[in-house]
Amino acid sequence: MFRRRVRILLAAVLIGGAALVLRLAQVQVGWHERFDRDDYVRAAGSHLVETVRGGIYTRWGTPLALETPSFELGVHYAKLADDDWQGTVAALCGVSVQELREQAQATIARVERMEEYVRRRRGRSDIRVAERYQYHCVARDVPAEVAALVRTEPGRFPTVRVGRRDVPAVKVLERTARHYLNGGLAPHVVGELLRLSPETWEVLAEQGRTWVMGEPFSAIGRRYKMDDRIGASGVEKAAEDLLRGERGYVLNRLVFGVLSVEKASSATPPKAGHDVYLTLREDFQRAANAALERAAREETLDFKSGSLVIVDVRDGAVLAAATYPSYDLASYRDDYEHLKADPRWPFMFRPIQAALPTGSVYKVITAIAALEEGAITPSTTRTCARREVFYAGRSAKTFHCTGSHGTISLLTAIEKSCNIYFYHTGLAAGGEALARWGRAFGLGRRTGVDLPYENEGQLPVPRHTYGVLNLSIGQGDLLCTPLQVACAMAAIANGGRLCRPHFLHHARNAAGEVVMEVEPEFAQVPVSGATLSTVREGMRRAVESGTARLAGLDPFRAAGKTGSAELGSGQPNHAWFAGYAPHDAPKIAFA
Repeated sequence: MFRRRVRILLAAVLIGGAALVLRLAQVQVGWHERFDRDDYVRAAGSHLVETVRGGIYTRWGTPLALETPSFELGVHYAKLADDDWQGTVAALCGVSVQELREQAQATIARVERMEEYVRRRRGRSDIRVAERYQYHCVARDVPAEVAALVRTEPGRFPTVRVGRRDVPAVKVLERTARHYLNGGLAPHVVGELLRLSPETWEVLAEQGRTWVMGEPFSAIGRRYKMDDRIGASGVEKAAEDLLRGERGYVLNRLVFGVLSVEKASSATPPKAGHDVYLTLREDFQRAANAALERAAREETLDFKSGSLVIVDVRDGAVLAAATYPSYDLASYRDDYEHLKADPRWPFMFRPIQAALPTGSVYKVITAIAALEEGAITPSTTRTCARREVFYAGRSAKTFHCTGSHGTISLLTAIEKSCNIYFYHTGLAAGGEALARWGRAFGLGRRTGVDLPYENEGQLPVPRHTYGVLNLSIGQGDLLCTPLQVACAMAAIANGGRLCRPHFLHHARNAAGEVVMEVEPEFAQVPVSGATLSTVREGMRRAVESGTARLAGLDPFRAAGKTGSAELGSGQPNHAWFAGYAPHDAPKIAFA
C-alpha cells in the first residue's frame, strides 16, 4: 500500500514537472515574439559618461575660461567623519588638516540635507541616498604624480568595507577643472563656478533638475548631480544653460533569450556645452585695466577705486568693462582672505554694481529736460556770480559754483559746467521733468544687461526746491552705475536710441556652428534732433575748450562731460567723465 502511494506521488511530480517544462518551452519558443525585449533584460554595470563645459572667449577669440582634465582625491562617505586619512592626504596635497576636515564636514552636511529632501519628497523616512556609498572630493587639481602615487600605493590609506570586501578609503577621481588662461583680464565678467550648495540643490530639485543614484540613467541629461558645479556669477551664471553640456550614459544589460543569456550594451554619447563669445575687445579691455592701474599709482590723483566702461553706440555691445581694484581668477583663492578684507572691495564689479551720484554729468540731462519741456532755449542766459541764495518757503540757502562765469548761455554753461546756470534751468524745468527725462535715458533703473546682480540705482522725483537744485547738478538722492551713464551717453550720440547693453555676442557648438546670436535691443527716447545737437555741441566744447580741455583727448575728437559728486563729511569727491567719440561720427560711448 505504501509503495503504491509513493509511485502515485512520484508520477504526479513527474507529470507536473513535464507540464512546467513544456509550458516554459512554449513561452520561450512559441510565444517569445509576443513579449517586449525589455521583459528579458537585467541591468549589468551601467554608468554615466561625463560632458565638457563650454569655454568663454573674447570677441576675437582670446580664451578666458576653458575646461581641462584634472585629478581629484575622493574619500568614501563612510570614512569622511574619521581622521585616519587626513594627515596623509594633507601631506600629499599641501593643504592643512583643518581644511580637509572642513571640506569633509561640509560634504556630510550636504549629503544629509539632500537625503532629508529626498525623504520629504517621497514621503518615506527609511530612504538612504546613494551618495552615502560613494567617494566625495576632498582635494581638487591634484598633480599627476600625486594621483599616480595614490593609485599605485593604496596601502598608505585606511580601508572601508564595501559589499563583501575591503577597499581603500581614498581614491583618485578623474574630473574636469575650469582653467583661466587670462584670469586677470575680466574676472568679474567671466564669473566663477561653485559646487552646488544645499540651498541651490533644493531649488533645482523643486524644478525637477536634479538626478540621484537609483534613478534611470536615461533621465540624467542636463540634470545636476549633488557634487556638480554651477555658474555663480558673471557669464558663468548668465550663460549657464549654454555652457553646461549634457551627460551621456552606457547601459550594459544581460538579455535572456531562447535558452541563452547574452550581454548587450548601448551608449548615448554626451553633448559638450556651447562655447560663448563675448562682446569684449581684448585690446580695449587691457587698455582700460592699465589706465585704472596707472591712475592708482599717481599719488596726486588720490585714486583708490573706480571703473571704466566702453560701449558700442550702435548696438550697446560692451567693448570694455574694467574695475579697480580687481583680482585674477586663476589665483584669487590663494589670496581670498586678503582680498575679502580689502576695504576697497575688489570683488565688486563697479560698472554694474557701484551706484553713485553722477555730479555734473547729469547737467546734460537737465539741459535736455529743460529744452524739451520748453523751459529754456539754447540762447537763454543766466548770470553766475560764483554763489547765489535760493529760497524754499521761509528758508534760504546759499548754493555755490566753481567759478564766476558772468552772463552765459546754455552752450557755455555746459562747456564751463556752471552750477548757477543749471540751478535756474532745473527749477525752470521742474523736478518731475528732471527725473522723468533721466529715467528716459536709462538712469536710476536697471539697464537689463545680461549679467546678474546689476544694481538698479535710484532716481526719485525731488519733493522740494533744494532737492530740485541738487538733482539739477547730479547731487542729492540720485544714484547711477557707470554702465547706465555710458548707455545714456550712447543714446545722446546715436540720435536717441537707448540700447540694452550686452556682454554676450554669440555661442558656437562643438562643430563650430553658431547656435545663438544676440540681437540688439533698443528703445527710442522721444527727444528732438535739435535738442540733441545742442547738447552734443556743448559736450564737444567741454573737451576742446572747457572743463576737460587738459585731459589730452584731442587725438580722439571726443565729446564729453566732467562731473564731481560731493559726498560731504570730509570725504573725497567721486570724479566722473562720460561722453563719446569721435564727436562727428560716434562709434563708442564711455563713462
